[in-house]
Amino acid sequence: MKKIEKIGITICTLLGLFINQSCDVEAEVYSEITPDEFFKNDLQIASAASAAYTPLYGYWGLHDLSELASDQSTVPVRSNNGWDDGGLWPRLVEHDFNQNEHVGGPWNMASGGISACNRLIEIFTESVGADAPVIYELRTLRSFYFYVLLSYFGNIPIETSFAEADSAPSQVPPQEAFDFIESELLASLENLSEDKSSTYAKVNKWVGYTILTQLYLNAERITGTPKWQEAADAANVVVNSGAYNLESGYFANFKEKNEGSNENIFVVPYERNIAGGFGVRMSALHQSANQTFGYSQTPWGGFSIQEDFYRAFDEDDKRRGMFIIGQQYTVAAGPSYSDELGFYYANPSDDLKVSNCVEDWDNYATDPALQAQLEEGCNVLITPDYQEVGGRYLYRNGARYGKYEYPIGEDFDISTDFPIYRYAMVLLMRAEALWRFDNGSAEALMLVNMVRNRAGVEPLTALTEDDIYWETKKELAMENHAREITVRFGHWEDDWFLRDGNKEEFRRIYPIPQGQLQSNPNLKQNPGY
Repeated sequence: MKKIEKIGITICTLLGLFINQSCDVEAEVYSEITPDEFFKNDLQIASAASAAYTPLYGYWGLHDLSELASDQSTVPVRSNNGWDDGGLWPRLVEHDFNQNEHVGGPWNMASGGISACNRLIEIFTESVGADAPVIYELRTLRSFYFYVLLSYFGNIPIETSFAEADSAPSQVPPQEAFDFIESELLASLENLSEDKSSTYAKVNKWVGYTILTQLYLNAERITGTPKWQEAADAANVVVNSGAYNLESGYFANFKEKNEGSNENIFVVPYERNIAGGFGVRMSALHQSANQTFGYSQTPWGGFSIQEDFYRAFDEDDKRRGMFIIGQQYTVAAGPSYSDELGFYYANPSDDLKVSNCVEDWDNYATDPALQAQLEEGCNVLITPDYQEVGGRYLYRNGARYGKYEYPIGEDFDISTDFPIYRYAMVLLMRAEALWRFDNGSAEALMLVNMVRNRAGVEPLTALTEDDIYWETKKELAMENHAREITVRFGHWEDDWFLRDGNKEEFRRIYPIPQGQLQSNPNLKQNPGY
């Protein structure tokens, strides 16, 4: 198995790591390792520390608040009124955020990770000492979780204890949270492993510096004080390490077996049926995709790409392979995925066209004007544009997600490791930071052109803010960075498809979830909500 560690600890013990509770059960001995002997070697320590990474399996769930709320992806109400759900999805797209919808997942993922790290730090401090490498690993991982909370919610509590944790911690202002995260990272970085081969899907020094780069790059929007030079310097440590490089094929980073990528720095090691949670298939494929990929379950057909974002890609941009568009075919047409091309059909032919006479045709059967435009009969022809009829949109409107490989016959979750950080992101973060304090920076231009060259598009001769914005958005599409980039570049209040209101600046962070407000009386809702 590629990356999921099986650890010899009972379920009761694992639960105890999180809830600090004992179990009154008669233990059956499976080995000769006793509690006072555990944590005595690196393998035992690494196995136990894995519990702190478990909350990351909820990382794909950040997609709703990141990608769907930006100018990149969307989720329109479809022809049968699907994906309305009482206005749930339209409110997200329109930035009509509230404390009861969508916000619980990111908060719970991050706060659960923080709690796990706090618990393990206390255990390891007592058993192996406060200066053990695992302590710095966990402090860095905890910093990542804190950063997610800070980025999404702004005013957050900072709790670093477990056994003596405050049951109702108060929030701190963003500057204080920023300073804490920065100090934790700076205290830990030089004590982290530099060996990426033994730290796959774990924190190492280069992961730590990438987190620090992201923190500094977003300093101005979080605290009001820019830290461009610091961001450029932190990114340069990763670049100069020589530990990572751009894969020759963009899609090598997103295929089913992508653990060999030399570009992915920090990943969530999803493994279908073992460590699930990467459910992009069900939400982002057209319903007919069950015929294309041999699924027993029919996808829900909701998430898609905004037309303006799709058309922002040059015709010769190889990254367009992240979109599924055009005539769709059955599995016999050879739906394929390559490092260079992404998704494509190996042997498409007219006799293999996918048919679906249910969704769009049945729902609009009484609209002669629309029926006249459906010239392909029941064939599923996915279009990049959207056609509004009665406040709803065809299911076949909007390019679909093809960035991650969909293995034939594998239902629901996929096993692709989700890249939280890639080397291309580090290059673009350094380029942006350099450009921010010198918009004539030759190195910034060179770094952006490195990424463009891999995509097969012409190099730029000069660099504007829009160039960096669109290059970053295109390169990192569907990787849960869209919201942060859109806010940082000042586009969060722009008009785009299905959104032309709710432009107040307080919406740059999300409301504190209602459940948290009810359980902790010291939490105050973010201003404006």
